[in-house]
Amino acid sequence: MLWTLLRSAFRPQASANPLVERSLLLRRSGRLRDAEITLRDAALNFPDDPVVATNLGVILLEQDAGDEGVKWLQRALALDARCAPAHYNLANFMRAAGRREEAASHYQHAVDADPTFAPARGELMTCLLELCEWDRADIGADALRAIVEKDPSSSWMRYIAPLTAVYLRLATDLRKALGAYHAAEYARGVQTLATRSSADGNPRKLHIAYLSRDFRDHPVGHLLGNVFALHDRSQFEVFAFSCGPDDASIYRKSIVASVDHYVDAHAMTDDELASDIAQRGIHILIDLAGHTTGNRLAVLARRPAPVQAHYLGFPATTGAPYVDYFITDHIVTPPELAYEFSETLMYMPRCFMVSDGTDASGGSASRPEENLPAEAVVFCNFNTASRITRDDFHLWMEVLRAVPDSVLWLLGQSGQVVANLRREAELCGIRSDRLTFAQRTAEKRQHLARLSMADLMLDTIGWHNGHSSTSDALWAGVPVLTAPNRQFAGRVAASLVTAAGLPELVTISRDEYLRIAVELGNDRVTLTSLKRKLVDAKRTAPFFDTQATVRDLESLYHAMWSQHKTAQSRISGDYNNLVVTTDKADQ
Repeated sequence: MLWTLLRSAFRPQASANPLVERSLLLRRSGRLRDAEITLRDAALNFPDDPVVATNLGVILLEQDAGDEGVKWLQRALALDARCAPAHYNLANFMRAAGRREEAASHYQHAVDADPTFAPARGELMTCLLELCEWDRADIGADALRAIVEKDPSSSWMRYIAPLTAVYLRLATDLRKALGAYHAAEYARGVQTLATRSSADGNPRKLHIAYLSRDFRDHPVGHLLGNVFALHDRSQFEVFAFSCGPDDASIYRKSIVASVDHYVDAHAMTDDELASDIAQRGIHILIDLAGHTTGNRLAVLARRPAPVQAHYLGFPATTGAPYVDYFITDHIVTPPELAYEFSETLMYMPRCFMVSDGTDASGGSASRPEENLPAEAVVFCNFNTASRITRDDFHLWMEVLRAVPDSVLWLLGQSGQVVANLRREAELCGIRSDRLTFAQRTAEKRQHLARLSMADLMLDTIGWHNGHSSTSDALWAGVPVLTAPNRQFAGRVAASLVTAAGLPELVTISRDEYLRIAVELGNDRVTLTSLKRKLVDAKRTAPFFDTQATVRDLESLYHAMWSQHKTAQSRISGDYNNLVVTTDKADQ
């Protein structure tokens, strides 16, 4: 009784801050379950604290307890309707769930509640792009650029994600510095590990490990679904460390079956995962995420492998001194653009992107089923809406204007996207019924089957090309028209289209892009010939030779290990930008 009275008497002076701060330290070290326990204790003692409720909601979301996490975030807003972090994190959840209209509303509430809460500004802008709300997105982009311009220090960097900087077209030195800033945050306070494989100069087999949260029904999972099985087991032992939830998809099952060792690392802390990688004697660790959601760069910061590289997942430099190599090719990253990377560049001799065409056969579809006209020219683009700029869309409307009765087939990602694009078409003087929208299919095989009915894919050529979507179109037998810019994100399609045997569809300007699109749209004979050429190319073009692309990757892995053995690896601390290739023509 006395203790109850004392606790009651002193409760007004009590604060949840120590428990919240402890939970944040636990979260930073990857101990999410311990952080949750700490916050549940805080919630019991401080039931009316919105900060506690917000942090508990976040921790639960990070452990895939979505329903309960949302309830705690809503509890925080019930306690304080202007709690910007609660709005922000609720928006993140809704956006990931495809509820972008609601997400945009919560991001806006976060910005209105606390104009200094800059992370919400960047995510609001991106979410608006995903809805094709270009006017509002432009306002957000201008505000972010103003923050960068007015702040001569680096404090703005914590508010802007590295991929957002690509969209904002920030100067190269700023984008590199931003990547380095975020990479350093992941490395703050961590200790590097002594790896068992470091002294293993001449192993019988190289232990290659791939690290990702996307070994599932996801573009990364689609590209790699049956690729790992193609590694030469006489030279390589293949590991996959999965940091994402098990979605029980065919892609996850295929990857599990195709590697020598599959490690479900979803619940591992950064320390635990890094230690596990080191103890298994991994020689080369391949990161497939970069600065994307759910990345494990903090694991790479601990140096669990003597050689660490980035591949596929992120279209820009990581800026991390603990990422030694970045895998690319000469079209995506010509030598004159090598300065954009902090990593040593490893050049694939043909095309950097490996892909798996297993899903490109066996499906069936018809134009009537997709509400497509039987005889008209069907242009298409199945990129995510955030990659469609206003300028891209207006260019496509010019194509429709010049090709009578043609239609544009897009992905109907939400009702608002459809409404916004139809309205914009009408403003451009194009009937909105010349736009047709596809819904997502349950199976990738069915998507590729219907995609094959298109005549020509018009790539997004603003800030970000189609990457996996370009790969999908080529495997489906649909030619892709593109125009590269000066950033990695805007050059990928040019590499894929060239490797698929259609270099004539890589244009050098928007004017040439428009001209060729119109010419092809009005010349069914040439368009049909291009589709036939692409089908024939599946027997000879490098893009479709998955086995050869895997061999090229393996050559790079051998080169990386050779450099490590001869003390040329950047682990020594020499972070000057180098260029490496396995292309015999360049040696």
